[in-house]
Amino acid sequence: MADEEKQAEENEEPKKSKKMLFIIIGVVVLMVVAGGGFFAYTKFMTPQVEEEKVIPEEVPEAVGEMFPMKPFVVNLADPKGKRYLKIKMSLEVETPEALEKITRLEPKLQDIVIMMLTSLSFEEVMTPEGKLRIRDELQERFNQVTRPNKVLHIYFTEFVVQ
Repeated sequence: MADEEKQAEENEEPKKSKKMLFIIIGVVVLMVVAGGGFFAYTKFMTPQVEEEKVIPEEVPEAVGEMFPMKPFVVNLADPKGKRYLKIKMSLEVETPEALEKITRLEPKLQDIVIMMLTSLSFEEVMTPEGKLRIRDELQERFNQVTRPNKVLHIYFTEFVVQ
């Protein structure tokens, strides 16, 4: 019988040690999961406080003095001579002094517009790129005449091709 008691005690000890090992592993796993959950919550779930970004206020571009030109009706460089362009534009300049100079130079500016537009074909005038090219070229020619003052922008207020 003594042998049987020894065997029973030996069988109980491994069962107790295995049970204790499972409890320790369970506690460690539970701590790791809880720590990971806490980390994930604090890192991803809480609202992030962002530093306020200072956005510089955009100063609206000052509008210069406007000079509306008289409308132009010109024949386009078309072999049949049946196409024409009606265009009306306004010029923007920086100062009232520049506006006075533009007023005095209006006949020269009209001549520049007429000479340039009559050299264009229907295909050159109809595309958006063509209209931008007309605007840029006129602005460049106007700025040559109005030196030292500058024409800042040219605005087409009417553009009809027929």
